[in-house]
Amino acid sequence: MLYLEKHTIITTVLRNIAVLSDLLPLILFIFFARSKKNIGLRVAFYIVVFSAFINFFVLSNRQAREYTFLIGRITTIFEYSLFSLLFFNIIVSRAFKKGIVVITILIGLYLLYDLFSTANNSFDSVPSGITSLTFLIYCIFYLFERVSDPTSLFLYSSPVFWVVVALIIYFAGTFFPFIYAQSHMKEDQFISEYDLIHDTLYIIKNLLFGFAMLIKDTTIKSPSSITKKK
Repeated sequence: MLYLEKHTIITTVLRNIAVLSDLLPLILFIFFARSKKNIGLRVAFYIVVFSAFINFFVLSNRQAREYTFLIGRITTIFEYSLFSLLFFNIIVSRAFKKGIVVITILIGLYLLYDLFSTANNSFDSVPSGITSLTFLIYCIFYLFERVSDPTSLFLYSSPVFWVVVALIIYFAGTFFPFIYAQSHMKEDQFISEYDLIHDTLYIIKNLLFGFAMLIKDTTIKSPSSITKKK
């Protein structure tokens, strides 16, 4: 009993920290960002603004909490749209870009179908799992492309790099919890473990977003890196 009480306290505190962590990259972008025109920082900023709005103004309303799963589906669509735009802009390969367009349309249609056809009292396990896996593939390809570029000697000096790292950690860590959530979301023990994992990764993601805000984009583009790969 004492263990359960401690575990509940920890998850509650962690949840509050996770919600407040949205403010860190938001404030850093507004007042301290050195590369505000960077596509990675802009996407991260819009994502954080949307999350902060949901956490502080929507889910704080008791009546709105009844639509938590519906809000989660809308959030998935919003994040999927912005992150797809991000990778379309930062990936060089033309062939992969075409793949992103096709995948974005197909998955986008599925997300809309799921939004209007699935009951609002269930977790969007499959949509979240699909989008997480898709972004992991995008992240890995982006890093492979950058590492293969001989001009990317200081990859860590790009804000986009740290945004991508944040996405890898978050989506890799939440992939399996998302998959199992739909069938286990009514179990108290699973919910506690899910919140513990998700909120921890959520905080790490926002910390890395915040770190990215402070980095000045000093990456140098050579003619070989500017030229679109076939």
